[in-house]
Amino acid sequence: MQLKGLVIHQGHSKDTSAYSHRVKHLAEALVRRSIDCDFLYMKDTYLLYKQTTASLFMPLWANTLRKYDFIYTGCEGAGQAMFFCRPFLNGPIIYDMHGGLLEQSALLRQYESGGRITSPSPRVRMVCWMAGACADFVITVSKPHVEALVREGWPRDRVGIVRNGVDLDLFRQLPFPQRPEFIFGYAGAFQYWQCMDNLTEALEKVTNPNIRLLMVGFGPHEQSIKRQFAEKLGDRVKLIDRTDRASLVNMLESVAVFVISAVNHPAIRHAFHTKFAEYAAMGRPILVPDVNEIADFIRAYDCGFLTDPSPGNIAETLEEVVRVPLETLADMGKRARRMAEDNFSWEKIGDDYAELVRSVVARFREERQ
Repeated sequence: MQLKGLVIHQGHSKDTSAYSHRVKHLAEALVRRSIDCDFLYMKDTYLLYKQTTASLFMPLWANTLRKYDFIYTGCEGAGQAMFFCRPFLNGPIIYDMHGGLLEQSALLRQYESGGRITSPSPRVRMVCWMAGACADFVITVSKPHVEALVREGWPRDRVGIVRNGVDLDLFRQLPFPQRPEFIFGYAGAFQYWQCMDNLTEALEKVTNPNIRLLMVGFGPHEQSIKRQFAEKLGDRVKLIDRTDRASLVNMLESVAVFVISAVNHPAIRHAFHTKFAEYAAMGRPILVPDVNEIADFIRAYDCGFLTDPSPGNIAETLEEVVRVPLETLADMGKRARRMAEDNFSWEKIGDDYAELVRSVVARFREERQ
C-alpha cells in the first residue's frame, strides 16, 4: 500500500524539544518504510500560530489536506486545529497525545498555585476535547494511559502505544568507569513535570561526601534555576548548560548511575520519559521513583533502583546505591542496554509504527466503502 501522510506539529520547525525529536523520528521511520510524509509546522504559519483560533483557519488548507492518505497531529494544538476539517479529508487523523495532557495541565496549575488549584485549565479541556473529537485513532506512550483512555470511553482498538525511542548508535553503550567522577547524573530539561525539587531536597539531606551529581541541560531561560541549584547544593553538583547530543554522550561517561525525578501524580503515571531510553542505551543503571510504567521495566530487567518519590526516601536510596559494588552497577548497566535494544530502538518502534499507520488507513477505507 503506497501511502503519503501529512505531519502537523503544533510547534515551529526550529524547535529542539524532546517531543519535536519524537515527531521527526516517527516521520523518518515511515519514510524509510516507503510511506512519504510532508510537514506543516503551525508556529511557522501566521494564521495557525495560536492554538485557540487555529481550528478556524485550518479549513483554508482543505484542498491540500485532501491529498493525503492520513494526517498525524502532534499533540493537542495540532489535533484541535483539525476540528472543522474532518468532512474534507480522504484519510484518518492519527492523534499523538504523548501522555495525559489534561493531567499535565492539572499538575502545572497545582505547581503554579502552590497546591490551591488541582484541575486542568478550561482552555486545555476545550482544546483536548476538540483534538479527540475529530481523531480516528489515538497514540500515546504508556500502558497506564491507554487504560485510562479506555475507561474514558475510547474503544480499545482505536488506541495504541508508540514509545519514545532512542538512537542506539548515537547513545552508544559507554564503558563503565573504574572510578566514576560522579556517582549520579541527570541530563534533560528542567520543566515543572521533571519534579527536580524532590531531587535537590534529597541531595540536601544526604551526608555522604561521595554523593555528587552531574546535571546537564540548562537552557537560556533556565539560568535562574541553575543559580538556585548552585546556591542550594554547592560542590555537591556540577552544572552544565545544554549541549549537542554527541557532546552530551561523551560527558555522561563520567557518571555511574542516572537519575529520574518524579512525583506520584496522574500526569507522571501516564508519561514515559524520553531520557529513560537514552539513559538505558548508554549502559547505566537508572534510579527512578516507583510511580509509573518505567518502574516495571526496571523490575523486569533488574537494571536500576526504585524509590518512593519523597525527598527523604530518595536520599536513603542514594545512600544505599553508593554502597553497591561498581561491578554490580556495571552488570546492571549491561542489562539496561539490553532493555533499550529490546524495546526502545527506533528501528523496532519504526516497524511497529509503520504497521499501525497502514492498519489505521486500511480500516478507514474499509469503513467508508
